[in-house]
Amino acid sequence: MELRILLPLVLALMLNGLANGQPAGRNPVYLPGESLRYQIYYGPVTGGEVTMTLEPVVFEGQEVLHAVALGYTTGLADRVFRIYDVYESYMDPETGLPVKSIRNISEGNYRFYNEVLYDRDSNTVNTLMSGRNEVPEGILDMVSAIYRLRDTLHNASFRPGDVIEMTTWFSDRIYPVYIRYDGPERVRTRMGTFHALKVYPASDPGRVFRGKDDITVWFSNDGNFVPLRIRLNMLVGAVRMDLTGAEGLRHELKPLE
Repeated sequence: MELRILLPLVLALMLNGLANGQPAGRNPVYLPGESLRYQIYYGPVTGGEVTMTLEPVVFEGQEVLHAVALGYTTGLADRVFRIYDVYESYMDPETGLPVKSIRNISEGNYRFYNEVLYDRDSNTVNTLMSGRNEVPEGILDMVSAIYRLRDTLHNASFRPGDVIEMTTWFSDRIYPVYIRYDGPERVRTRMGTFHALKVYPASDPGRVFRGKDDITVWFSNDGNFVPLRIRLNMLVGAVRMDLTGAEGLRHELKPLE
């Protein structure tokens, strides 16, 4: 397994594969001050960590929520191929839509940095990489997409097999995402066993994945709807990301056992 693929892949799937285009409303399931921590495992080996934080800040005179998703290698993986990736989103608290996003990538000797400003009146984005681009109304970035899906799971009803379709801006292009809802299921993690909702973000089978349904995500079915686990079945083995810590949740995260 190439370590340069492992962490960016898991982080990108977490940030790219979970979203919906419905309005967030004024009572989201998340709160300012929320903090989530995840551990990445490749088989029995720990390969990295991911954190997600949400804090109130002021951006250009507007009160917004600053969401930061940080992924980095640890242990042997860090010594072999260091990765430190940061995704940021400045979200309007009334709509959940981003007003600005940042992608700051450091993977070995590779560096990438881009900022995106969102103009909701003209439905355009202005990026450091490509300038002004027209986009669909209500477009999301990768980080705000996760919080939007959590609200959607709380506010909408789905039946097994239903597909959620949405549009995001990623890698300086319009990036459509499809998610298939599978239904409720119990999932056992290092934090305990939880009632969960299971979904399959769509992917194209290729040299990395075994099949089209080999990315699975479990969200807590408890009023928080936090991602509990992400599992990737890859050609070279299985990778999973487990929630290992949560603070500042709207509701206490209570395992069944």
